[in-house]
Amino acid sequence: MSHILVKIYTPQELNHSSYIQTGLFELERESFLKTEVVLSLAKRLGTIRVTESGLNHTNQPHPKTSFYELTDVKSGKKITFATDLYDASDSFSAYALEHCDYVFKRNFEAKKIEKLPEEARQKIHPLGLVFGTHSKYQKQSYTFLLGLLLANLRIDAKPDRNFLKRVWFSYRKQMSHWKFTRTSRLIGQFEKITPYTENSILFQTRCFQSEEQEDVRQIHGQRYRIILALKEKFQEKFKGGIISSPMAAEKYKEALTNLPTDPVSYLNLVKNAKIVIYTRGLLDSPAWKMPEYLSQGKIIVAEKLTAELPVPLEHGKEVLFFDQESQIIPLIEEALENNALCEKLSRNAKKYFDTHVHPKENVQRILTFMLNSKE
Repeated sequence: MSHILVKIYTPQELNHSSYIQTGLFELERESFLKTEVVLSLAKRLGTIRVTESGLNHTNQPHPKTSFYELTDVKSGKKITFATDLYDASDSFSAYALEHCDYVFKRNFEAKKIEKLPEEARQKIHPLGLVFGTHSKYQKQSYTFLLGLLLANLRIDAKPDRNFLKRVWFSYRKQMSHWKFTRTSRLIGQFEKITPYTENSILFQTRCFQSEEQEDVRQIHGQRYRIILALKEKFQEKFKGGIISSPMAAEKYKEALTNLPTDPVSYLNLVKNAKIVIYTRGLLDSPAWKMPEYLSQGKIIVAEKLTAELPVPLEHGKEVLFFDQESQIIPLIEEALENNALCEKLSRNAKKYFDTHVHPKENVQRILTFMLNSKE
């Protein structure tokens, strides 16, 4: 019987937090710990943003930060911790920094964190690469749904003449979010690896809904240029493109994909490809593509990460990094001509995933770290 208990407080967002929950439920299956799902309606308001002029404090929620309590039943030691899965490296949950002993941040950049007060800095640690998935051992799914609905209704509802509209909008938004999370893939699908069936290069990606932000315009332009260059150079060997949407069809129609785009079919495309392309996520965040690629032992040609990982990925060991778009095609050609390099990259990529990215391993790492560190 395990002497470790982890309380999972139902979060305000389920898509990203599913990674942490998967790790916990998989560890419970192996009797490393026990979990308790706690319905939480807490608003947990407060956001701190690091800017060039200093710290900006608002009363906004930080829904992609989820909360937990770790207890060593034998000693009675209790530790509160949060996982911050936001894209932005300069955005922090004020509630987590005030109330938690530890905060593990997905997009961890020391240069942003060092601008926070000393007490807050000491609490923040790198989480590493994460992605959306779920465990077949998950329990109390509808407690998570109830928490999602009620916590967000409490945040969104205001006692004014638009009260009913706000409630209805919040309900529809969260039910849409819930339905999307139901399309996530079981962790077992990432554990299974089969030899690639095509000597192909895959880069299938999406457009965001709006190009109002300069960061989004730059991401779209980069993806568009890379896809056109790969199509021209490698012809039938290239697979993928931009997933169709109203914006993509209007602005990037020459780069649209004709391949399946649902999560399970996409993972199968990854499994079948030999070489895959990775570019940054929003606000330089580490995109889900990287752990997906690593899980399948792909030959990864990747834009360098700015997020700091607990164990860095190394050029020539797990991935082939590029600084500029002009380097992508030469790196692909090098991989196509060097079987020994491909075998090494594939082997090390899979090993990195199994050791550092699999939710069970990563969650066990942070739990062990806290139990060994907390006075």
